[in-house]
Amino acid sequence: MQNTASHLNDVHAELAPSDDTLSAARSRRDEVLATVRNYPGALRTYKSGSIAHRTANQDTDADCGVVLDRRSYPRLGPDGEREGPNQIVEDVRELLRERLKEDHPDIRFRVTKRAIQVSFNEPLDDGTDPSVDLIVALTRKNGQGLWIPNNETKGWDASHPEYHTTVLTDDPADLRRVRARVIRLAKGWNTQLAQPGLCSFNIEALALSCITEEHGVSDGLAELFRYAASDLKKRLTPDPAGVSKPIKLPMDRDVVVGRLKRAAKRMKDALDNDDDKEKVQEAMAGLYPNYISPPSGSESKEEIASALRSGSTALGVSGGALSLGGSGSPSLKSTRSWGSERA
Repeated sequence: MQNTASHLNDVHAELAPSDDTLSAARSRRDEVLATVRNYPGALRTYKSGSIAHRTANQDTDADCGVVLDRRSYPRLGPDGEREGPNQIVEDVRELLRERLKEDHPDIRFRVTKRAIQVSFNEPLDDGTDPSVDLIVALTRKNGQGLWIPNNETKGWDASHPEYHTTVLTDDPADLRRVRARVIRLAKGWNTQLAQPGLCSFNIEALALSCITEEHGVSDGLAELFRYAASDLKKRLTPDPAGVSKPIKLPMDRDVVVGRLKRAAKRMKDALDNDDDKEKVQEAMAGLYPNYISPPSGSESKEEIASALRSGSTALGVSGGALSLGGSGSPSLKSTRSWGSERA
């Protein structure tokens, strides 16, 4: 798998956030957690999301949470008097503002659906400026996991972010590293699309189900695409902790499954022809068009088919064959029903 692995290594290197960005994200997250740790009724804090899971690409906003003891707040949540989260979330936001404003004069706070988003507005030299998303969670009387806010519905939903972090960072180390690398490559593929079809957590949950110790990175990515297409055709992805509802998709499931099938085919084409540099590059260029160019002087059938479908590129005839960007060739009428995959 030398040629396929080489291209995936190059893509992975481009996706990787800088050490400075990761360090800043972790430092800012830890500062927020240290500030909120002594909030009245707080039992513990936790780290979650792509930074904690070691699966971050450019999604370097650090997720975390503070867990409140429901016995200290008997009115809150489904186990109490069903009081909503909005006021307690606002109280925590006020605490953060009071404690952090002096050292970070440009800091800003915004309540989102689930969290308090803390934006430091202190860009690093590379232009990145990681923020922190803090969830104010509540212990549950029965069952595993936590109650987490839904500030839009003024209610609480069951989730288990601590378990998700545990299973994604558990030993054996070799499996953890391969799975994290596969997840980052799959996320990089997904975010090239004009409308990504999967959230990061969905990709992580699918990888937990199918990436085993027997897989290397190339085989693992191929297996993830194959498994995801097959599993999503039958059902929405279950929560690995069995606490939350299945993970929703942001678009029609058939569209997402079709994308995954095409991605699986490209990986299979690359692996089946791994000793042929040109064929591998052609397959990888179809999978990662934002990062890999087609072989010099060639235009893949798939790219021409894409142009025919979308009408976004003129077609011409060169040497008796169709080519992209032909001089004087009119673009075909665009049709949006098939769903363009290019960003």
